[in-house]
Amino acid sequence: MIELTRPFPLILLLNSVLTITLIFNQNDSPKDSTQNSISMLNPIEIATWVCFLLQLILLLVKTKLTDF
Repeated sequence: MIELTRPFPLILLLNSVLTITLIFNQNDSPKDSTQNSISMLNPIEIATWVCFLLQLILLLVKTKLTDF
C-alpha cells in the first residue's frame, strides 16, 4: 500500500505518471524524416530524460532513507 501522507511518495507517483505520459506522447509524435541535424533536440525527449533521471535519483534517495 502506498502511503500518501508524506510528500515523498506523492512526488514519486506524480513523476512516474508524468514520465509515462511523456513517453507515450513521444512515441505518438511523428518523426520528421527530413530532419538531418542531430543538434536539433526534441523538447519532449529532453523532458522525458529529465523526468526519468529525476525518478532514478528520487528512488535512490528513498531507498537510502528507508529503514531496513
